[in-house]
Amino acid sequence: MERTDEFFDTKWQKICTSEDYLDSDFQDVIKNVFNQSPTYHRKQWEFVVIYLNLLNHGKLNKNSIGASFGAGRERLIFDVSKKVKKLIATDLYVYNTAWATAKVEKGMSCYDFVLEKAPKEFDASTLEVLEMDMRSLNFEDNSLDFCYSSCAFEHIGHFKDFVKHLKEAKRVLNNGGVYVMTTEHLFAHKTIEIKGNYKFDFDYLLEVFKAADFFPEPEFDARLSKAFLNKPKPDILALNGFTERMLIFFPSLVISRHGVPYTSSCFVFKKDDKAQAKTLMLHNSSTTNAFLLNNIRNNVAVTYQQYQSLDPAVNMKKEGRTALMDHIEYLSDDFDNFVDLYPVDLSHFAYTDFIYFDDFDCKFLIKLNFEKLTKIRMELIERSQSKMGGRVCIQNKVKEISGFSNVTFDFKAQKNKVYAIALYATDHSRLLITHIEIKAKIII
Repeated sequence: MERTDEFFDTKWQKICTSEDYLDSDFQDVIKNVFNQSPTYHRKQWEFVVIYLNLLNHGKLNKNSIGASFGAGRERLIFDVSKKVKKLIATDLYVYNTAWATAKVEKGMSCYDFVLEKAPKEFDASTLEVLEMDMRSLNFEDNSLDFCYSSCAFEHIGHFKDFVKHLKEAKRVLNNGGVYVMTTEHLFAHKTIEIKGNYKFDFDYLLEVFKAADFFPEPEFDARLSKAFLNKPKPDILALNGFTERMLIFFPSLVISRHGVPYTSSCFVFKKDDKAQAKTLMLHNSSTTNAFLLNNIRNNVAVTYQQYQSLDPAVNMKKEGRTALMDHIEYLSDDFDNFVDLYPVDLSHFAYTDFIYFDDFDCKFLIKLNFEKLTKIRMELIERSQSKMGGRVCIQNKVKEISGFSNVTFDFKAQKNKVYAIALYATDHSRLLITHIEIKAKIII
């Protein structure tokens, strides 16, 4: 499946890398089409490579009719629509959705909702907006010259839903039509199958393409250099005071959550009545996974070389318990009614986020102060790094505490596991707690 030669025909069917920002065409789109500066954010990368692929396949012209799937109110809608005869932006535009980007106010049309984000002096005559499910496209057969989606594919369901969408995209494209799709690319792990937020390994996507009988261009570039901006971001959301938005201060195009590295990828499908089933060749450096996992280990070592104070309640908050943590800025305030959350027992008064420690020896330190004698159960919780469920208590301590008390948990971490501390009172009467602090460090 792997090839080691350096020649590569499909320039923009690839994973997101920092080197792309050095490409003159890439820079031209950012500066002259988007009127932006490079942000080294993978969402900006997705918009640029979608635009470049549509441009390079001759679809951005005044004779083209196309559609965007899962479009929300993304700026690419406006950049593409002004280049074509018509663009139809589609999404599940309803008032009771988990996604803030598609959460239409009652009584407002989805068209007006999208145009709220349009740039000044935008000519809306080439834009149409429709509520539509990606699995059932309300277009005639062979009616579109192009379509695209920006990291919407992984949110539509499970295997059969992905297949159904690709079959629909193939149906609505005319002969020679192009579908450009960005989605999640997972390194060093098998596909994470969480409904509404899949992360794909290459082999899983191959099976989806085969089942849909719709194949992207024949070569995919998954090579990743050892450049600084390709090193995964540190996973620091468990720390006290850190938020998702603060990760902007750690520039990288690779995300790491619970020790699992991933980034964006782009695939280009072309409908051709004469096309045969294709074998998708993977260009990939044999050292990519080792490079990423070694940097994740280094991030753990640097972050936890000394005691770090943890947020004692992050796992009890909705943003700490949802599978969509990496999209928190796009979710509506009441998204917990629409996505799968993993509840914490109501008796818990503290529950840290799960932390990946690689295979280091680790220590949790718990500092508590109660005004009156209180019986507390403390648990060291373990689960898989790539599955939200399956939490198991691997150590527990029960202690009666009055005044200040320190408790420690020592353990050897496993590479495929993550760990958290949970605390709850065995007596459910009102807790009179004056201090709580939970810290973690590794022992080297």
